[in-house]
Amino acid sequence: MNYDLSRIDISNYPPRDRSVQDRRGFLQRMLASSWAFESVRLIRLSGVIAERSIADDRAGASRAVVVSTDCGADCDDQWAIAHLALIPTIDLKAIVTSHAPGLTPAAAAAKAREVLGTLGLDKAPRVIEGASAPLPRADSPRDTPGARTLIDEARGRSPRDRLTVVMIGAATDVASALLIDPSLADRIEVVAMGFESYPKGTDPWNVKNDVIAWRIVLESTVRLVVGDSVVSRRRLKMNPTEAKRVLPKDDPVSRMLIAELVRRLDENPALAEKETGEKRTWPIWDEVTVAYLLGLTKTKTVPRLRLLDDLTFDQERSAGTIDWVTEIDRDALFRDLAHRIKINGERKRK
Repeated sequence: MNYDLSRIDISNYPPRDRSVQDRRGFLQRMLASSWAFESVRLIRLSGVIAERSIADDRAGASRAVVVSTDCGADCDDQWAIAHLALIPTIDLKAIVTSHAPGLTPAAAAAKAREVLGTLGLDKAPRVIEGASAPLPRADSPRDTPGARTLIDEARGRSPRDRLTVVMIGAATDVASALLIDPSLADRIEVVAMGFESYPKGTDPWNVKNDVIAWRIVLESTVRLVVGDSVVSRRRLKMNPTEAKRVLPKDDPVSRMLIAELVRRLDENPALAEKETGEKRTWPIWDEVTVAYLLGLTKTKTVPRLRLLDDLTFDQERSAGTIDWVTEIDRDALFRDLAHRIKINGERKRK
C-alpha cells in the first residue's frame, strides 16, 4: 500500500540526519509495515472469532430458554420456535402456549408440537398449555401449568444465571408467574416481541392481548429486552419467493415454514399490503427475539415507562430501564436459520 505523504510535515520524524526524501521513504515503509501487521492481526482475530463460534456450538455452551407463545396465530411463532430449537447453544426447556383471539392454548400447543415433529429432534422440549384468557385484575394471577413451568425452570437460578423467557405471545403466563413468585424477577430475563415503537408505545397484538399482564411485567424488576413492530417490519419482511431461495431446498422444515408463510398471506393479503406495501410479503415478527439471542441486533437502553390503558407510555413516569432493539442484521439471521435447517437435515439423514 502506498500513502500520500506530500502534505505531511515530517521535519520531526526520524531519522533526522537524513534528507526529506529519505525520511518520507522511511515513514512510507513504516506505515506500510504497520498496515500489513494490522491486516494480519484483524484476519487472525476474525478467524479466532469464527473458530470460537464453531467451538461454542460443538462444546454445547448453552442458554436455558422457555418460550411463551401464541403459536398458530401467525406464521412467525413457528419460524422462531423452529429456529430456536435448532440452535445448539440454546437449551430449549419448554414451550408454554398462550391465548389469542381465535386461538386456544390447546390449539397453540398442537401447532407447536407439529413444528417440533417436523424438526425431528432427538430430544424435543416439553409443550405446556398456559392461560386461556387475560388476567382479570393486577392482583389475580392465573395459576396455570404454564406459569408453574416458568417458576420450576427458574428454580435454583440466580441473577448471574438467569432463565431466558422468550415472550412472543400474550404476557399472561409470565405475569402470573411473577405474581405467584415475585422473587422470579431476579432469576429470569424476558426477551419479548411487542409494542409498535418507543417511546410512543401502542400495540396491534401481543401487548393488546393482555394489557394488565404487560403492565405487571413492566412494573416488576425483571430484566427486559423488547423488539418492536417498527424494527421487525423494517428488517424482517419475507415473501415466498425469497424464502424458497434462502432456505434449503427439498427439506421438510423449509417446506413447513414456507407453507406457514403462504397460509398467512393467503388468509389476509389486504393486511399484508397494509403492513408491508405488498400483498405477498409479511414480517416474520418474532424472529427479532432469535436475532437478539444470536447477538445479531443493536439495542439502546431506555427508561422503563409506565403503560397506560390506551397502550401508550406515560412519558412522565418511569422506573428502571429496558433494552430496546433498534437494528437487526437481517441477512445474517436468515442465513443462520438456513444453516441450522441444513445441518438438521444432514443429521436426520445419517
